[in-house]
Amino acid sequence: MYNKALDTFKAVADCGSFTKAADRLFISHTAVIKQIKGLEERFGAALFERTHRGIALTAAGECLYKELPKFVRHSDTLIRKVREAEAAAPKIIRVGTSAMYPCNAFMELWGEISAQCPQYRLQLAPIGDDQRRLEFLGQSYDVLTGPYDAGLESLYQFIPVGGYRFCIALPRSHPLAQREQLSLSDLKGWELMLMRPGRSAVNDRIRRDLQEKHPSVGIIDIAPNYSLDTFNQCMESGIPLLSLECWRDVHPGLCTVPLTEKYALPYGVVAARDPTENTAAFLALLEKLLNRNA
Repeated sequence: MYNKALDTFKAVADCGSFTKAADRLFISHTAVIKQIKGLEERFGAALFERTHRGIALTAAGECLYKELPKFVRHSDTLIRKVREAEAAAPKIIRVGTSAMYPCNAFMELWGEISAQCPQYRLQLAPIGDDQRRLEFLGQSYDVLTGPYDAGLESLYQFIPVGGYRFCIALPRSHPLAQREQLSLSDLKGWELMLMRPGRSAVNDRIRRDLQEKHPSVGIIDIAPNYSLDTFNQCMESGIPLLSLECWRDVHPGLCTVPLTEKYALPYGVVAARDPTENTAAFLALLEKLLNRNA
């Protein structure tokens, strides 16, 4: 690999003086001497000799000076080839996925992304713990897709992709399970499991609409972080659950019926605030693609 001390060697040879070379390179006289001594130790030969006129190249120095342009060209070619190889190498993007946080929405984008950015390769990585999924961003996986939690925007990056429609999840044996759609008014006289207020603006709006327009619907507060236990609770209790369309296949014993009301929760790609250089470049390309298609 090219050694910058060779630039100092050439400057000394051209100037015929350590002091003039130091002035040209804007470094100290001591630094010039140190670099030349380092080269001489590396080559095992003296490169300059003192004469009554100052300093002059030795035979070894003459040889180095003559071969230096060829070495610089070779070094530049090598650096270029290495960088081209790096640019051509596949860049892996690891996408976290689980039953609760499927990557279906991301896969819909992937066809267009991969066509325009062939240098990227997709690798699916299992999310081992849904409750701690965000903690592993940048470690076990680079990105994941899921609902947008506004309360975490200061900790993670979020690139919106679309909206998940709200649905009602309920056991297949429930009297309302055969409906193609449900409205909040259809839940009159029934209970509904709904996350506690304060975590999601959309969920809170649905809660207010129920309380103001459909007060006969009994609200059962549940933890804001949905998990498989949430859907097991729905199955075991028989109580309908406010859910999202992305969770329609989470529990085989439940069916998911869309709400007629146009409630939707933003979903998109989530990444760490300080992603790797590779992930940051990918996110920039993704945002550019989404903005172009908007």
